[in-house]
Amino acid sequence: MLININNNSASKTISSRQEEHAITATSNEATTEELVPSTWSQALHHFFLKDIGPPLVVLTISGFILTRCQLISTTPFSITELAIFASSILIWWIQEYFFHRVLLHSSFDWIGKSIHGTHHDKEYFHISIDPPALLLGWLFAAHFIIKAMLPQYHLCLSATIGYSLAGLVYEWSHYIVHTRVKPRIIPPTSPSYQQLSILDRRIIQPIMRGYAKMRDNHIRHHLIDDRYWYAFSVTEMDDLFGTNPNVKDVKREIRKSRDGFQ
Repeated sequence: MLININNNSASKTISSRQEEHAITATSNEATTEELVPSTWSQALHHFFLKDIGPPLVVLTISGFILTRCQLISTTPFSITELAIFASSILIWWIQEYFFHRVLLHSSFDWIGKSIHGTHHDKEYFHISIDPPALLLGWLFAAHFIIKAMLPQYHLCLSATIGYSLAGLVYEWSHYIVHTRVKPRIIPPTSPSYQQLSILDRRIIQPIMRGYAKMRDNHIRHHLIDDRYWYAFSVTEMDDLFGTNPNVKDVKREIRKSRDGFQ
């Protein structure tokens, strides 16, 4: 399935008409097995209340944070610990990109590639949340690997917290871009923008713009060509590693390839 994308050099965002085309196409294929959220409240309810995996992850991370706070009297926070915390988030971003590109889209067959292929075979709009066993298994496996590398427990905890929070943000972000929830973006030049609160202007709107960019990038990966646009949490990773080609060039290449087989 292809979806036409407006390839403006600045943002390459999806036009409303094209997005409605994708929504119509997938809504016609909706099953009774799942109701894909179309509002933020529905999405939040499903992710944090209806599905058991994410709440268990939140509870586990909260336990790590509480344990670290209990150690403050003997091992106070330091610049080194802050650097380790930040580095663990960076490691997640890098691992996320290469795991997706190299392993989930590998040239060899393995169970992870098969599961990811099933994800791609579904209609774009669907409920996409990893099972609890995978979420918790990955989290605790990472924790014990980090513990082996950082025997000082307070540093291990901070690294685990940073890595796990980045993973939770990814899980939520990947889930939300596969729903029908649309980011509400108000251009700074719009008169209504000046009526927004400071919280909206400084925090909510930047988050919405980031979400829209992430969503557009992932739609391209699913609906145009899965050889490109592997990045997720940090879409600039595609620019860095050469997997963010010009959309028109990719579509032209696809047309030529199809014509060659006709």
